[in-house]
Amino acid sequence: MKWRRSLSGRLLGLFLATALLLILVVLGGFRYGLQGEWRQALMPHLREYATHLRQQIGDPPQVARARALVQRLPIDIRIAGPDGDWQSSDQRPPLSRYRFFSEWLADGRRLEIGWWRRHYLLRWRSGDTLVELWPGLPEAGDRGNGLWARLATLFGVLLVLLLFYYAVRRLFRPIEVLRQGIARFGQGELEHRIRLARRDELGELGDSIDRMADDIQGMLEAKRQLLLAISHELRSPLTRARIQLELLDDSEGKELLAGELNEIERLLNELLESERLNGHSGVLDRRAVAPARLIDGVLERYPEVVRHLSEPEVYLSLDAARIRLLIRNLLENALAHTPEGAAPPEIDSRYDAGHWLLEVRDHGRGIAAEHLPHLTDPFYRADPSRRRQTGGFGLGLYLCRQIAEAHGGDLEIRSALGRGTQVRVRIPVMQVDGRSRGGDRYRNEPSAVP
Repeated sequence: MKWRRSLSGRLLGLFLATALLLILVVLGGFRYGLQGEWRQALMPHLREYATHLRQQIGDPPQVARARALVQRLPIDIRIAGPDGDWQSSDQRPPLSRYRFFSEWLADGRRLEIGWWRRHYLLRWRSGDTLVELWPGLPEAGDRGNGLWARLATLFGVLLVLLLFYYAVRRLFRPIEVLRQGIARFGQGELEHRIRLARRDELGELGDSIDRMADDIQGMLEAKRQLLLAISHELRSPLTRARIQLELLDDSEGKELLAGELNEIERLLNELLESERLNGHSGVLDRRAVAPARLIDGVLERYPEVVRHLSEPEVYLSLDAARIRLLIRNLLENALAHTPEGAAPPEIDSRYDAGHWLLEVRDHGRGIAAEHLPHLTDPFYRADPSRRRQTGGFGLGLYLCRQIAEAHGGDLEIRSALGRGTQVRVRIPVMQVDGRSRGGDRYRNEPSAVP
């Protein structure tokens, strides 16, 4: 999952932004809100400390006493007066970095106090002599220890953030499971269940989705059973109508009625076949079949179709009856959409990368791009008026897709307005021995066809 789309990443960023804002607010509050109280509480101690240091250095200041004081305490002193400029150390921050404010000692002398980061400076005058005193800067070794401490602190913060990130990812991992489960539901895998082992809101959401899938699967199964029952029940009156039709005298009306009965019978057969393939009972009757011979047998009814079959006679594990139905539906669909004067449809069969490829092309008007994703949906028609002249019942391509998927393959439709339509069926090759009876000696592993 990409970072910019990660919910856990966004949550971590929100926590970081909140932490930074809190730090800024707290620091600002302490700096500006408590600064006056801090100065008021600390000033008496600093005045007392400065008075003690003045007594130790002397008045007027004496360098010898200042040098002895530096040796006893971790401080640096500078004395600048008419007799010269002496300082115990030349390592100090520039005075321009300090912020100064003034206080008055008990003897009425002015004491200047400055600070910068963690450094403080006390400054006063004794006659014409200026005395500056500030805490000594850390030695190189101490600075190194401080650097390592800061690095260790930074590493600890990064480690805490990393642990927090993975904890958040683990907390939101069920969301990815829910997304994948819903995607599988959308692809038609209604038997899939999410089954989250959680007792929080995400677990309840997963259980709700599973119950919804159970309800949808139950409704679809009830619809399928109803459709199968209706289709079976319609066969009896259809058979009686055919018998009554045969008793009529030959006439134009009899031929029209026979054509309508044939259309009804074809619709019932496609409905029954599609529901069998869609249900658990749609088991394929696989046998050793030579696709070249099978196509030749179907093409006997369609002599106008151009044939491009150059593959050797190889036997594959196929359901011959359903593959014939697939080829016949594709050819009749191509012929129905081929206008007069156009080139006839073409059929092509070949083997490529362990798959048997069957292609049917026509040179008709073509199909608009917005209809292509829905052409294999049941009862879908590109013509909203559903006229008989523009197509059948909308089950032919749906049934072809089901047959291809039942064999482990797929069906792809390519078309453009004015350029015709191409339907490609791709089925994984499961080569068998053509001498086997009933296809009972299959080599179950897919293999490339020579």
